[in-house]
Amino acid sequence: LHDLEVEPCYFPMFVSQEKLEREKDHVEGFAPEVAWVTRSGSGDLAKPIAVRPTSETVMYPYFKDWIQSHRDLPLKLNQWCNVVRWEFKYPTPFLRSREFLWQE
Repeated sequence: LHDLEVEPCYFPMFVSQEKLEREKDHVEGFAPEVAWVTRSGSGDLAKPIAVRPTSETVMYPYFKDWIQSHRDLPLKLNQWCNVVRWEFKYPTPFLRSREFLWQE
């Protein structure tokens, strides 16, 4: 990837409900699969946060800042991240679990 001038990147695993809803059309299909964090330690969070089901919700807002014209293209990024989805009732270890490593 280095020879191709691809930059490694990392974006947060957690996303606020507000930011997740900005990508509402994209996230709509993921809505039943979103895992929500509502507690920290022994207390409730003031606002729940989502474990992102997809990276677009955290990546796209940065793209608009990084890409101002065609001269900023191509934007070559590579990210490995954990993704969590509640897609099914009974996950099968080693075949498909609720958490998996994703390369983008």
